[in-house]
Amino acid sequence: MIRPLLALLCLAGAPLTAAAQPTHDYELFPHDAPFRSPIADPAEPRVVMSRLEVKRDAGNFAGALIGLGADFGLLRRRGATPDDGWQLSLFGSIQSLFNLDLPGDALVNTDYRIGLPLTWRSGSLSTRVRAFHQSSHLGDELILGGNAPRRVDLSFEALDLLVAWERSGLRVYGGASHTVSSSTDRFKGGGLHAGFDYIGAPGSFGERLTAGLDVKWLEPADWHSGVSAKAGIKLGRQSLERRGVTLLVEAYKGFAPFGQFFVEHLSYRGATLQFDF
Repeated sequence: MIRPLLALLCLAGAPLTAAAQPTHDYELFPHDAPFRSPIADPAEPRVVMSRLEVKRDAGNFAGALIGLGADFGLLRRRGATPDDGWQLSLFGSIQSLFNLDLPGDALVNTDYRIGLPLTWRSGSLSTRVRAFHQSSHLGDELILGGNAPRRVDLSFEALDLLVAWERSGLRVYGGASHTVSSSTDRFKGGGLHAGFDYIGAPGSFGERLTAGLDVKWLEPADWHSGVSAKAGIKLGRQSLERRGVTLLVEAYKGFAPFGQFFVEHLSYRGATLQFDF
């Protein structure tokens, strides 16, 4: 999976030929993207800090989630309007969950993801298809403490697709995923994905209300659902040249979205600070 990703990256970053340039529709390394990441999906690449109260069968704990991730545009072809067209990007993320009740705030699990999204928009309709790799690792302190789930050497390559329709800040979306290859027979098959989110108009101080509900059904988890809800306020960023932050409260219930914990059922609630670049 890594070799094809590198080959596609090299092709996308290569200089455009003279024959491809006369229309001036192409842009290298664009800042924005035709498809906006789902607000409530806990697996999206973002820069976040979360304080969570986690409930699992093996015991409850106070948790902290740190996420470092970004979607980097490689090549954009503009459509009839500036927002329309298609784009090839590269995304990468590292997401780590810590148990604050254990000495040294023990690491519970880390998920590493890298992939190539191809996105497209025409008016209110947009779509995203991705090829990506994920590997997940349990923290040493969790394993030594005897409170870890049964160890699963989880590493896989997958394809996923989302189609969205948006109007006046409200968006609904749906799609599916399929595991192409996996390091374990326990994580194979497909998944379904649906949800909606909303970003409001700017208020008196530029603040915007935002909220989302995201639902996934995963075949390796016997088609159990994972439901994520987030709501909060976006502050600061009103254009690509400005940065901002988003303050959110969130809740989750269903199969665990933390790597090797997918075999467990858990829930959490908490607050998140998201940095918007």
